[in-house]
Amino acid sequence: MDTLSCPISCLRKLLFPALLTCLQVMSFPLLHASESASDERVVLRMQTLPRQGSTGLGSEVIREIVREFGKEYPQYKLEPFNFPALEGMAMDQGPLMSIATGVPPHGIYVNFRQSSTYINHGFLIPLEILLARHLSANPLTREYDEHGNWLADPSEKEIAAALELLMERVSPAAHPVVYRSADTERKGIPDGEHLWAMPYANVVSGLMYRKDVFVAAGLDPEHPPQTWEELLDYSRKIRALPGKFGFMFATGPNVSWSVFNFLASNGVIYMERDADGRWRAAFNNMEAAEAIYFILRLVRERFETDDERRLDGAAFAPLAGGSEMNIMWDRGEIGMKFNSGLSFERDTNFNPALIGIAPIPSPNKKTKGAGQFNSTMLGVFSGATPAQQLGVARYIWFRTGERARSIHTRMFVDAGYGTFLDPAMLKRFGYDDILRRVPETWRVTMSEAMEHGVPEPYGRNTQMIYPYVSEPINWALERPELLELPKEEALTRIKNQLDTAAERVNRFMLGELTEQEWLARRIAGTTVFVLIIAIFTISIVWVWRAFSSQERAGGDKPSSHKNRIAYSMILPGLLLVIFVAYLPLILGIPLALFDYQLVLESRFVGLDNFATILYDQRFWESMVRTFQYVLMVIGLGFWPPILVAVLLDEVPGNFLKYFFRTIFYLPTIVSGIIMVFLWRQFYDPSESGVLNQLLMSLNHLGPVAGTMIKLLMLLCWFSLIGFIFACSLKLKELSMTVRSAVGLFALALLVFTLMPLLRAYIGPDELTITARGLDPDVVSGFSGIGTYLGELFGPFKIQPLRWIEDPGMAMLCVVIPMVWASAGPGCIIYLAALKTVPEDLVEAAAIDGAGLIQRASYITLPRIKFLIMIQLMGAAIGAFKGGTNFIMVMTGGGPNGATRTMGLDIFQRAWMELNFSSGAAMGWILGAIVIVLTCQHLRRMSRASFSTAATKQ
Repeated sequence: MDTLSCPISCLRKLLFPALLTCLQVMSFPLLHASESASDERVVLRMQTLPRQGSTGLGSEVIREIVREFGKEYPQYKLEPFNFPALEGMAMDQGPLMSIATGVPPHGIYVNFRQSSTYINHGFLIPLEILLARHLSANPLTREYDEHGNWLADPSEKEIAAALELLMERVSPAAHPVVYRSADTERKGIPDGEHLWAMPYANVVSGLMYRKDVFVAAGLDPEHPPQTWEELLDYSRKIRALPGKFGFMFATGPNVSWSVFNFLASNGVIYMERDADGRWRAAFNNMEAAEAIYFILRLVRERFETDDERRLDGAAFAPLAGGSEMNIMWDRGEIGMKFNSGLSFERDTNFNPALIGIAPIPSPNKKTKGAGQFNSTMLGVFSGATPAQQLGVARYIWFRTGERARSIHTRMFVDAGYGTFLDPAMLKRFGYDDILRRVPETWRVTMSEAMEHGVPEPYGRNTQMIYPYVSEPINWALERPELLELPKEEALTRIKNQLDTAAERVNRFMLGELTEQEWLARRIAGTTVFVLIIAIFTISIVWVWRAFSSQERAGGDKPSSHKNRIAYSMILPGLLLVIFVAYLPLILGIPLALFDYQLVLESRFVGLDNFATILYDQRFWESMVRTFQYVLMVIGLGFWPPILVAVLLDEVPGNFLKYFFRTIFYLPTIVSGIIMVFLWRQFYDPSESGVLNQLLMSLNHLGPVAGTMIKLLMLLCWFSLIGFIFACSLKLKELSMTVRSAVGLFALALLVFTLMPLLRAYIGPDELTITARGLDPDVVSGFSGIGTYLGELFGPFKIQPLRWIEDPGMAMLCVVIPMVWASAGPGCIIYLAALKTVPEDLVEAAAIDGAGLIQRASYITLPRIKFLIMIQLMGAAIGAFKGGTNFIMVMTGGGPNGATRTMGLDIFQRAWMELNFSSGAAMGWILGAIVIVLTCQHLRRMSRASFSTAATKQ
């Protein structure tokens, strides 16, 4: 995705809804103003309907409910909402992008974390008002005019009665989530509290465990752990088994969701309202520090098994989770895990004879464990037509009513899942025989989860709360030496990290800033904005003068007739570029100056978006990673096409020339999607991954062969660095700037190579030394170097690499497939340029004894250096602007934001967080960087003269 087009994309979402609105206005005379005025069915796009082809029990239940709803309300046609979305982000990103492009779902899925965002952005309409229209005795409350305005409103008494009926169907734990006031004023909606979404299924958490693993570890499968200490003890006994782990959860940017149950059990909530009604971070307390300390013990604390083996940690905690966790669970390699998707309304797909379920363990025997409580909810999109709003409200009322529950209960009982239903529903609908067979563990687990469940964060801007809370947890998990400190000191250090994270939540996520802080930020924002305008202005003038001077110095000018012909041929393409690129870009300028809203009225905020971005740590991290990405793309991807072209040009014989050219060009015809999935298979972090298998095959070599291969690889690597450095000294035909850049690149490779040796000399950090009570003179210096060099000799001891799941390797792993795919196509341009090099010079050099390197250094490369510099500037511009699509699909910006470049950050802010204005501001900052390179590129192009050259075979 072109990152500069983020404002363009935002403008497209302005154009699409405008076009749709025009079509709706034109067609309103054809629409019925009352429900009985037309036989045309009203289409309702519902986000929670099963897709075509899904055959699960839950899907069949919903289809049966929809059929029954259609019998009662034949005027409606329900369709599943379909919109392209990123893998794993469909529930969050799909509806947001569809709303932005003007094709939203009319019935929106809402969960607790999304609720505040949807309410305050004006996406939802109060359900009690719509239900009051449905139940009202006045038919005018259900009719509307040709402009989409209701003819009458229900009375306050009817609205209050409808609200009471709705609240009877809402679980008490969900009341504060669905029934509250909005933080923003809504036109046409009374102030105060409203019911914004309706839960139709409650979802709770429980502990799941493998009974077969318990038996293998000598544990009683009928007595699961009840406290944290028992959980730790059970986990260690399971870990002592070969190839087993006691517990499992995913780490990474959302680890705070994975371990939510631990924190909730210790009384921690992530956000709460203060006395003034403002939302504030509430997770920075000692209870949270104690929970994190226990998690650290579970994952990193060293313990001794009964057979006197020492193991580090009892839990399996992979970065970002993934399919590997499910595979290990299915294989019986994991003893216990949390399940945050338990529900009476879902088909529970596990074997009770193999899988046990229990309440969340508590911190001690005096308290009860608490897990995450959530609900799957439906809301009505405020931008739908009156007929659609009323239809969705009727479906929600039907979906949560007695008839739908009866259908759900009957079909689950018929399918053999009756023992996992709500006992109250079984009793209500007369399934007493099934009720008596409900497992006691299931009944107790669900009962305690409902009673002690803690709602998922639902306050202001909680869409992004998990990455903030995850920072101190990841900080602790990366420092096992905390376990060697006195417990109180370790808790204090963790608490300090929690305080820092809470301050970031209050300042950046919630915007709690003083007037003085805002003043300083606005001054900085104004300075940057003026600088951006100056860069754009100076760059445009600079390029214009460069081309104008070349035109004046060009000699004879073509006739006006030829000019008219030339302009007429260019005009269609020019108009297309202006319409597709420049017009939306110009119209998108105001986005950065407004607090842009999709549904509500946008508000002018001046330069506050620039001021906010400049003080956002995530922005600077994204910028650093963007430069890292550009340097890697240039350093690793720019020279292979040149090298391949030179080598292909030296291949003797036409057959071999065409054969090797075809081989190198083949990656170009591979689809981008296929390439992504191909390399993701290569980067599989498990032992069965392709690259891991290749590397781990070296472990089978003996100590002598292993040492020889290590030394040979090291020699080749240092030879490559020496060759690059020698090129910077010998290629005197190149400018001093280029030679200096090549030399610095070689120096950077050398520093990168020697960095591990330097770290070995420095030794552990201060925290490790303090925790272990070590002597700094002993753990650093030459002893560290000796340990490092000791690894150079002997057999290989390679462990499976994490590849794209390792923050230190992820960016390199993203760039390598790009280099592989672009080397062949890139060399075509250089092959064409090499045909302009005089053959007599090459033959004379060969006769004088010049080898390939000498001919390339002194004849070939100097004569195509202008093209190389043009391509270098183009590659740099493309690297700044491009790569977003590939990174998005490959890693999604992870792990821990290690591959989140500015382009991807702009996309996520705009389309995932609905912060289009900040995305536009970032787009202009990135544009200012790119336009400098673009102008230099155009200035160099203005000096070029093109002519026909004789070619060689």
